[in-house]
Amino acid sequence: MQGGDNMKCPFCKSNKILKQGVRYNSAEKKQKFSCKNCKKWFVKKDGFERMRHNKKIIVKSIHLHNEGLSLFQVQDYLWQHEGVKVTRKTVSDWTKKYSVFLK
Repeated sequence: MQGGDNMKCPFCKSNKILKQGVRYNSAEKKQKFSCKNCKKWFVKKDGFERMRHNKKIIVKSIHLHNEGLSLFQVQDYLWQHEGVKVTRKTVSDWTKKYSVFLK
């Protein structure tokens, strides 16, 4: 079964890739791919690599902050309504990193 979408291996740029199961972390699961050419596996990049929290939580916190809520209010909202405990610095870092992409 081919990976599709004209995907290429990030290592050797071959388009001979296969779906190879899923990778789990604390935030979500992601489709793994395997390259038939160089035998390496990879995950399709979505802009949220190496993030500990679910991308929906990150997007929601940025949206709330851009709508005028303070960092403390966003932190409190995430804890009260989503059960996610983050620091105000984390919310600030997410806003700086991703708000350019979300406009």
